[in-house]
Amino acid sequence: MDNLVDRPDAAIPAPTAPGATLTGAGRAPLAGEPLTISNIPAGRQQIDDIDAQLRELLATRRDLSRQIQALRSAEGGPRIEHARENEIIAVWADELGPRGVEIAMAVLTLCRGAAGQP
Repeated sequence: MDNLVDRPDAAIPAPTAPGATLTGAGRAPLAGEPLTISNIPAGRQQIDDIDAQLRELLATRRDLSRQIQALRSAEGGPRIEHARENEIIAVWADELGPRGVEIAMAVLTLCRGAAGQP
């Protein structure tokens, strides 16, 4: 199976499980959209589709973050702006509580990359 974080150009497969409810053009429902499944395989397919979208979004976020880090460094600033990261963590915490902090930290760690890396 391809890793979408390593291959951000990879296509996201559309749900194919019997009873899957498609929303829009072959995508999983977005937050706030009604979720309807008629069986377990359909629900699992929707979860798989959402996970694939998350991986693609994380790859895009990682690439943007690293470009910003490179621009900041080229301008003589620090690679990581801790005040900005604290704002991001606070938003995740407000939305998801303590687990949101954990998720935000994991996302930020993924997107930072190693020092000296563009």
